[in-house]
Amino acid sequence: MQKIMLLFDVDGTLIYSGGAGTRSIDLSFRETYGIKEAMKGISPDGKTDPLIIEEVFVKKLKKNPDKKEIEEILQKYLLYLQKEIKNPFYKIIEGVKEFLEWAEDSNKFLMGLATGNLEKGAIIKLRPSSLLKYFKFGGFASDSHIRTEILKIAYQKGKKIAERENFEISDVFVIGDTPRDIKAAKEAGFKSIGMATFRFSFEELKKSDPDHVFNNFFELKKFFEKYVKLFV
Repeated sequence: MQKIMLLFDVDGTLIYSGGAGTRSIDLSFRETYGIKEAMKGISPDGKTDPLIIEEVFVKKLKKNPDKKEIEEILQKYLLYLQKEIKNPFYKIIEGVKEFLEWAEDSNKFLMGLATGNLEKGAIIKLRPSSLLKYFKFGGFASDSHIRTEILKIAYQKGKKIAERENFEISDVFVIGDTPRDIKAAKEAGFKSIGMATFRFSFEELKKSDPDHVFNNFFELKKFFEKYVKLFV
């Protein structure tokens, strides 16, 4: 039996955290270094947590942080995130739950996470959504601070599951909402799907030349309904 591996980004693709991540970083830098609005002027889209923290140090504190300094902020960030994720603006992206339920029921897919979040951060962000049950494995910023490597690590973890459960992976699709997701998928040698579900428009994602672009998860479901009949 063959299955398609789907690797999902988290923020802006599966859920919107209501700004919980940005507020948590702001609070961590305020507590540690006394600076306010550490994330002002810094775009986190598609970046890994460690690289975002490093960028704050460089732009706001005018220094290159060492590993210990980054780790200290990340640990405080996770503590704040547990509180900040509980906000009225948190939401699951429209159509996500329906797609994941369909994909799981079809038994044609092996679904994992491939995100710039730390693994603990991804769990905290997804826990209120009840979506974690759909994902058997993942690649995270706690595995690597380079997004392309995160995808490769996620793939290897999924491949081990396939070998253990005695099926083959026919294709690998990376599903994300930013140009960086698309770029990393290309560099890793996987198929890329841009989702215009948050900050970037269909046209903006198209410029990154992904294999496919969709406006929402209902369109994605229609695509894979046809795809599995043809290729699996």
